Formats: sequence, C-alpha cells, structure tokens
Amino acid sequence: MTTLQQEFNLEMTSLPRDQVKDVLRGLLHSIFFHRLLVNVLPRELRVLNTTVSITDSPDVENLIEEKIAEFLQNSNSPTQVKQGKVAVLFYEKRLKKNWFQFSKSEEFVCWEQWDITLNLAQSPKSEQARIEKLKSMKSVENQFIQNLMKILKIVNDYKEHIPSITTTEGNPFPYQIAIQSQSEAWNSMIKRMLVTDAPTIEKSTSSPITQNTANVSSKASSRPSSIIRSDRGMS
Repeated sequence: MTTLQQEFNLEMTSLPRDQVKDVLRGLLHSIFFHRLLVNVLPRELRVLNTTVSITDSPDVENLIEEKIAEFLQNSNSPTQVKQGKVAVLFYEKRLKKNWFQFSKSEEFVCWEQWDITLNLAQSPKSEQARIEKLKSMKSVENQFIQNLMKILKIVNDYKEHIPSITTTEGNPFPYQIAIQSQSEAWNSMIKRMLVTDAPTIEKSTSSPITQNTANVSSKASSRPSSIIRSDRGMS
C-alpha cells in the first residue's frame, strides 16, 4: 500500500546559543526513539533538567553529533544567523514507476519528515543581558518539554502512514538529517533531499535488526511510553 508523506514541525524561540547543542540533541534523539522501528535498548538523556528516552544505536548517536556540529558551525558564522533549521527524513523502499521499461526497479521514497526550527537569541553583551538570559531559561525549559510532548502526541495520533516492516535484514527505513546552509534556501534543500539526494538502493546500509518475525507491523512498533521527566513543574 502506498502511503502519503507526513510532515511535522517543531519550533523553539529565543534559544540561547549555548543551549542549542543540548536542545537539538534532545529533540533529535526523541524523534529517533519513536521512529527507529527496530528493537532497541532504551537509555536516558538529561537535557535542561528533563530526562528523555533515547535509543542505544551508535549509528544514530554518531549521526546526531555530526549534524549538531554542522548546525553549530553554520549558526556561529560571523553573520550571527538568527534562525536555523533541521530536517529529519525517513524513507521506505518502493517499486519505481517506469512507463518505458518492463523491468522492475526500486527506489527510496520519503514517508515522514520532521522540521525543527530554532530561533536563536543574540549573545548577551552586558551584565543586565546576562541576568535576562537566566530568566529566559525557564521559558526555554518549558518550550523544550512542550516539544517533547508534541512529539509524543504526534507518534500516538499519526500511525496509519507508517509503512509495514517486511524485512528482518536490517533497519527497514533509511533516514537522513539535513542542516540548512546559508548558501541554500530551505525549500531547495528539502526538494534535493526528497529527489536527488534520497538514499539509493546501492548506498543503503542498515544496522542489524533483532526481531524474529519476518513481517512485523510497524504501526505497533512505535514507542509511546517514552520517558519525559522534569525536575520541576511546568508553569
């Protein structure tokens, strides 16, 4: 069955630059915890006084750290960009439509896209600004928790578009993380990731999957019981 691509959006406002690494790490790990549809050993990550469930996949962790470094490099340019965007894309294998050939070929098509927008606060330049920054931390923590809860609600409410898992030979759904660069428009980057830079069958590499059933419904594989614990109440 052909599924339609779903797109979800997360956003943080007035995010201090020294909190970007932790916030982005927490949001990305939370998305992958629910969308890496293989058996994993849950781990915990502490971000802004909140405990977040993450996977034990070293491939995911390494990719996240690599992309965080790329995001920081772009955002810390001399122009001091005020906004940065990150996209997470998950793909499925489908038969490629070919009207002129009788042979059947396959391609990877995106079935889910997460867009993360981080609106960055300017670095404090005075003592008063530093005091205001401390006051804003409460807002940042609240926003972070709200985004985690939004992820949890989305993965609970949107399941019908998730393709069925039909293999046990590895991760059934290749993924990519894209960082917007200053030299490329966001829409152009997304189009490139969906078309020209989508994973190919030849380049597809997957981590071992430990499930024993050959045809597992991925709709039952989401993880709605992720941990989101805060050391303080929200206000």
